[in-house]
Amino acid sequence: MSITATRPVRIVGAGLAGATVAHELRRAGRAVEVIEADPDWGGQLRTASAAGILYEPTGAHIFHTADEEVWRLVNTLVPMRPYRHRVRTEVFGRIMSWPPQLSELRELPQWPVIERELAARPEHPGGDNLEAWCIELMGETLYREYIEGYTRKQWGCEPSELAAVWAPRRIELREDGHLDLFRDPHQGWPEGGYRRLVDGLLRGVPVTLGTPVTVADWDELCAGAAAVVLTCALDEFFADALGPLAWRGVRFVHRWFPDAEHVLPAGVLNTPGLQHPHTRAIETKWMSGQREPGTMVSYEYPNAPARHYPVDDVQGTNRDLHRKYEKLLAQLPGPPRVLAGRLATYTYIDMDQAMRQGINVARKLLTLVD
Repeated sequence: MSITATRPVRIVGAGLAGATVAHELRRAGRAVEVIEADPDWGGQLRTASAAGILYEPTGAHIFHTADEEVWRLVNTLVPMRPYRHRVRTEVFGRIMSWPPQLSELRELPQWPVIERELAARPEHPGGDNLEAWCIELMGETLYREYIEGYTRKQWGCEPSELAAVWAPRRIELREDGHLDLFRDPHQGWPEGGYRRLVDGLLRGVPVTLGTPVTVADWDELCAGAAAVVLTCALDEFFADALGPLAWRGVRFVHRWFPDAEHVLPAGVLNTPGLQHPHTRAIETKWMSGQREPGTMVSYEYPNAPARHYPVDDVQGTNRDLHRKYEKLLAQLPGPPRVLAGRLATYTYIDMDQAMRQGINVARKLLTLVD
């Protein structure tokens, strides 16, 4: 099937993935329209200000990538402040690095026990659930201190109930002294905040705000459209017709410190212990590099009624349900339709991956144009 260059591609969702699709299609000279349910664009990429000090009301976002094309695109849209992200974590009654560093662990009184557990590990972790995989990676003592409590709070279930599929990307035990959380060659934070990045992507693009779209609007959405791109959650789009997908949401409590330059030892401080109801604290001033007095610390609490993180259960139940929603979408009449972004694909992805998906979707659609 081919699409014509004169009819618009309609994109549902003005978050990072949808905005990237729109930008790439418009840059190629194709007609495009974006429809966003919220009263503003940007999805989770929000930047607010308190007394001139920037902070992120929806949590920490650190742009990091090894994708040269994505990095070039970002830098054409907004100046990127050099920033390499470091995370600290409150464990063993002190503040230590995340990921764990063997050089620091050797200074602990618990080191003899940790050392014996590390010596007994298999060569490669192979557990199919998160708990088993982590214990095989770092031993039981480190797992209990760094991972178990954080996971129970964040996901609201036992770590043994979660699949380990994403763990190799997020959890490691380091012995090379590399203190940055990410190893990607390109890292930064947009001068003035993330709103400038999304503004750049959507510059010149027609966007309709405050307009939720569901399958009940499908005929109207498709009318005159060359193709449809969905970046919204499919269970929400289909009004839970096959049942709700499992999502985990977070909420933030922001505290203003009027006279402090910094409160936290780094941009993010993890608090995995169950004695803390929050999972981490975030101080965006480390990212923005601002020097004026005052700082905002945002405390992240789990179990909010929001679609932030897809839940990868061991049985794969949620993945199977998402595939059923994809089949339901494919059965609808009308023009070609494509998925992009975290919500629509039910995947936990970074910002550069969301943009890469947007670029790839735009290229796929361009191949269908007469």
